[in-house]
Amino acid sequence: MKVIPSNLLLTALSMLCILPAAYTQEVLINTASHPHHQEKKLKKQTFTDTLEVPFIDDFAKYIGYPDPNYWIDNQAYMNHQYPRNSISIGAATLDAIDHEGNLYGTPNNNTFEADYLTSKPINLEYNPNDSIYLSFFYQPGGYGDTPEPRDSLIVQFLNVEENQWETVWGVSYNKDSVMEEFDKVRNKTKIHYTDSTGHKQFIQTLIPVLKNDYLKKGFQFRFHNYVSTTSPSSKPSKSGNVDHWHVNFVRLDKNRHHQDTIINDITITEPLQSLLNNYESIPWRHFPQAIDYEMNNYIEITYKNIGDKTINISREFEIINSMGDRDTVFFTGGGGEDIPPYTTETYPRKINYIFPYNEQDSALFKIRSYLITDTISERAPYRWNDTTQFMQKFFNYYAYDDGTAENGYGFHGEGSQNVWVAYKFDTYKADTLQAVQIYFNQTLDSANQQPFTIHVWDHDDGKPGELIYSQNSQKPVFEDSLNKFKNYPLKEKIFLEEGTFYIGYEKYSNKMLNIGFDVNRNNKDKLFYNLHGDWVQSKFDGSLMMRPVFGKHIPYTGDDDVTQIENQDKTKDKDVNIYPNPAYDFVNIKIEDDDNHNYTYSIYNMQGRLIKSNAHLENNINISNLSAGVYILQIQDKTEQTQITKKIIVREK
Repeated sequence: MKVIPSNLLLTALSMLCILPAAYTQEVLINTASHPHHQEKKLKKQTFTDTLEVPFIDDFAKYIGYPDPNYWIDNQAYMNHQYPRNSISIGAATLDAIDHEGNLYGTPNNNTFEADYLTSKPINLEYNPNDSIYLSFFYQPGGYGDTPEPRDSLIVQFLNVEENQWETVWGVSYNKDSVMEEFDKVRNKTKIHYTDSTGHKQFIQTLIPVLKNDYLKKGFQFRFHNYVSTTSPSSKPSKSGNVDHWHVNFVRLDKNRHHQDTIINDITITEPLQSLLNNYESIPWRHFPQAIDYEMNNYIEITYKNIGDKTINISREFEIINSMGDRDTVFFTGGGGEDIPPYTTETYPRKINYIFPYNEQDSALFKIRSYLITDTISERAPYRWNDTTQFMQKFFNYYAYDDGTAENGYGFHGEGSQNVWVAYKFDTYKADTLQAVQIYFNQTLDSANQQPFTIHVWDHDDGKPGELIYSQNSQKPVFEDSLNKFKNYPLKEKIFLEEGTFYIGYEKYSNKMLNIGFDVNRNNKDKLFYNLHGDWVQSKFDGSLMMRPVFGKHIPYTGDDDVTQIENQDKTKDKDVNIYPNPAYDFVNIKIEDDDNHNYTYSIYNMQGRLIKSNAHLENNINISNLSAGVYILQIQDKTEQTQITKKIIVREK
């Protein structure tokens, strides 16, 4: 591939070969945080009237936050990616990080308290003979980190009379004990699972609510987990979010019994996938050249009849243009098909569709599928699990990952300090490489705050070839933006012809950088590393969360001095208050300890385009002329030569 840097490198860069090291290893670890967790802020709760039974939540409706109609806290993470072999699409994941993405307590090998998932008050003014039961499915581990034997998940009921929480059920992870309970439930319900491994299955539990002190108006229940970090304190760059427990299909109702395990429902169990063949996302301006290679001819859904009755369904599909003409295209999968009990099916719907191209910078399409079943009241509370959707994004980057980090990738140990990691991409159009996006996991004591160099390579016989660009003195940054990727603009923009190239990094410490790793999309054939002078393909199935950014100019705001980066980190610790946010006319800015400081500011859109700037930071900024959307506010401290980056949201007037 022909490569034309905007400024030719004056010196040839050669690869540093090092002696073999016995302790160096390519590793995957548990994630340190999840994007949505970092956005969570606990809100002051206001309770309306207590809920009535049945209380049913299968966690299919919400992503990120728990449904505020049922739950009062924001610590558990609602998601579709972490559980395996889901009973229903969506689960509540309890783990080792709080609502701001930080590890609870002082992590070590000892057990400590972590997440809560607490119901709103419920009216349980019933007689014990009304036979009230709480049931739910739980899974240890899934695609996340499997708990250790000392880790546990518990359920607590609120003693309304004494206003105290009481533990009524709990389980510690032990493969044998979990499988023993799994076998009991499987034999009882005749549910057939595809895998016999304990941490890959959901197990149903029923708990009777019998105590008179519970059978009151204002009753609540909650899930709570205890966790422990497994990495020793000497390796904090590998210590992060651990011990995942996934909860699904919570039901609290009367007139039940201890064998009431059947749910007569048909549920979608897997999220929709990208309609692109090779990427999750490509730059919109590259799409016309990519159509013949990227457009998938099928939309595929997976669903399961989890009950003991045959259910008749129809399958429907739609693609909604969310940014352009906003037209909707409908496809039907036909109706009148009977799905036998306990049956899982995958249905591919062939389509004759191409995303309609326009001259905008970006495009966004909502791909949606839903099942039509009968309208009997028994299944009415489960309607959300009949639907799944995928947001097909076309912005300014290529992406293999789905934006969710189930693991962390990197190298750790003596001899790993000069490892090179390269990630293969194919661009469909000659364009200018403007930046590299990277998502870094947060770690214990921010131990992965180590300098690294961004590299760009040409292609040579299936592996990285000539090194064509390097940008040193970079450092992991945890962005407070919607997708949580850090944008690293290139100081020298690189024009790339259509074809294959590689982006990657070189690190200088034996500590792990801990980059996000998506295990739901397998692209290990495109990920390479070099420890001893030879390029080796990664052994791990998944996708590294690193993306090349193309197109219009993205300003370089970094500095080649690591001290400067460290100063920026210190500046970010300042208390910067932006309010109101969202807003539509003005935002107010207040910075602590800002006496004798000279601040300027710039506002960029999410594509990196400069929208507004001023040589003096006012106490309030006029945003009335900005279109509704998300923007990045960069505040430059000219006195300390540092920078603060914040997100602002402009809402519709």
